[in-house]
Amino acid sequence: MDNYFYIKDNCRKGFIKYLENVCSTIPKINNSNILDIGCGTGVPTLWLADNLSGIITAIDTDKESINFLQQKIYHNDLQNRVKVLCTSFLDYKCDFDHFDIILAEGLLNIIGFEAGFEKAITMLKKSGYFIIHDDYRGHNKKCKFINENNCIIINTLYLDETIWWEDYYRQLEIEIDNIADTKTYDLFKSDMEEIEYYKTDPSHFRSIYYVIKKI
Repeated sequence: MDNYFYIKDNCRKGFIKYLENVCSTIPKINNSNILDIGCGTGVPTLWLADNLSGIITAIDTDKESINFLQQKIYHNDLQNRVKVLCTSFLDYKCDFDHFDIILAEGLLNIIGFEAGFEKAITMLKKSGYFIIHDDYRGHNKKCKFINENNCIIINTLYLDETIWWEDYYRQLEIEIDNIADTKTYDLFKSDMEEIEYYKTDPSHFRSIYYVIKKI
């Protein structure tokens, strides 16, 4: 399973430059409390640890992904800065107004934008920042919802289908084609189906980052 995660992580790093871009619009916060929801194997989590100060809480429901992230945390000697929890965000409990920054890379597309947003905002401090990477569909509706919930959008970054191919799927396809081990290759069945779906209709692969400030 580790080989599967190594390959996925290597491809996932193609998107880090976009996270770096949107985070550059957030002012420096010393000793911040950061929440990464739907962290997976933690490629963005470790970037946050390398580039922002403070303590990071990373949560996800996938136990194997969390275990792999935990290995990387120990390898990078980040045990005192990154806390990992295997739990659903909708079940996760913490104090109101606790976090300075919350990151949601794709999670709201899974649990529901409005439900996930409303829960996250209760955990965010006033003047805190919520970074969302989400499906572009429903963009205008999402903007209206954000503005109606005591928040303002301070930045957006649109990723079209060509970016998804150039910075992720093309490399993933190459990596899969080079796998010699049958067991590892079989783990990529759903990824191969996703690549074929992309080739059939790339227009479904458009996303957007929102950088939101709670007011």
